Amino acid sequence: MKSRKNIFILRLINILLFFVLIFIQYNSVFSIKIMHANPMLPLALLIAVCMFCSELTAAISGLIVGIFIDSVAATPQGFNAITLMVLGLAAALIIRHLFNNNVFSSVALCALCTSVYFLLRFIFMFAFSSSLTESLTYLMRTAFPSVLYTAALTIPFYYLERALYNKFFKSYN
Repeated sequence: MKSRKNIFILRLINILLFFVLIFIQYNSVFSIKIMHANPMLPLALLIAVCMFCSELTAAISGLIVGIFIDSVAATPQGFNAITLMVLGLAAALIIRHLFNNNVFSSVALCALCTSVYFLLRFIFMFAFSSSLTESLTYLMRTAFPSVLYTAALTIPFYYLERALYNKFFKSYN
């Protein structure tokens, strides 16, 4: 039963990491912004986790992280839960069937998923309630730089998850 214990420890470590990142992301004490670019730290970690887990685990992780983000974020209720669940599942499927599991794939996949996230966020929160100038300003000054910032920050999360995966799974197989 060493395998179940390892899975439990790995999930516990990931849950604690998600809580810390959500706390950093949505707390006004810590500022991780560069100009208007605000990275989506929980999404970057979710992509890294999805690269080393099954599709079901990726979808459930995205759903749970999305529920916790919905409880503190200023987005419509359920938006983050549904979006992150779909993005987690898509990331696990893409990495399993299309991409190799390496850091370059992690950055590309994170950029793709973050682009979809910010595009959906734009559609549901800004597109119909603001003018064309405000919409383009949001896309160019906030969304696009945030995608690049989040993609760059997925690199340490990828190496952290790979090290955790190697520690808890590779040594006992």
